[in-house]
Amino acid sequence: MKVKRFEKASPEGALLMEPVEKKVEVGEFTINYATAGSGEPLLLLHGSEPTETWRVWDQILGLTDTYWVVVPDLVGYGKSSRPTETPSYRTQAQMIGDLVEKLEIKTMSLVGSGWGGQVVLEFALMRPEVVKSMILIASSYDKDQLKRLGKLRRPTLIIYAEDDMVTQLKAGYVLRDAIGTSRLEVLDAVAPDPMYDFRMSHRLQKFRAPKVLQLMRLFLSKPEAMVAEPPELENELRGMELRREEEGPGEGST
Repeated sequence: MKVKRFEKASPEGALLMEPVEKKVEVGEFTINYATAGSGEPLLLLHGSEPTETWRVWDQILGLTDTYWVVVPDLVGYGKSSRPTETPSYRTQAQMIGDLVEKLEIKTMSLVGSGWGGQVVLEFALMRPEVVKSMILIASSYDKDQLKRLGKLRRPTLIIYAEDDMVTQLKAGYVLRDAIGTSRLEVLDAVAPDPMYDFRMSHRLQKFRAPKVLQLMRLFLSKPEAMVAEPPELENELRGMELRREEEGPGEGST
């Protein structure tokens, strides 16, 4: 198998295996996915930008030195089936469940960026027995999910940038308190000019790859040790949440 040096993904300069792309039939759709490494399974899900594919995780693939990393193209993206209408996050979660079964994965950790985080949450709610831990990076969510997250009791690392103008940082606090067994890490501002570069702060696996990779390694090594019961929402964030209750903050983001 071809060996490739991931300069950005592996600050240590380790030689890692080039991911191999495969396809699997899931109902009426085909899911394209890449896999590399060995060890405990780790599944990564990208967001909803039209051009996104599993390659958005290139700079995080240093994790293949420790984990068996599986990175699919969600249906409607990349080399997976491209139906006229992109399936909902619920349908995506069901299809990820089918993929996991075909790969004979019994338990795993999941990582989701943007809308991919929303899919991760739904999968965990559908199949909690499979989920060891979760990492949510600038994740969106559905208001309906919040009511059910407290029952999960799965260690969760939540990562946001303070200047994220897509899902916005307050969504991170909402998720933290809804999940309970979670830790929120807030990164410094990312965008040089928020008026023009604001989406950079929503793509932390690219624009803050070394820090995100460091946090992921630390959390995945001992998930339970990094989480604690959080305090109630800060008063100002609670006020925002109440005022925007009907709008569902953080929903449907990329």
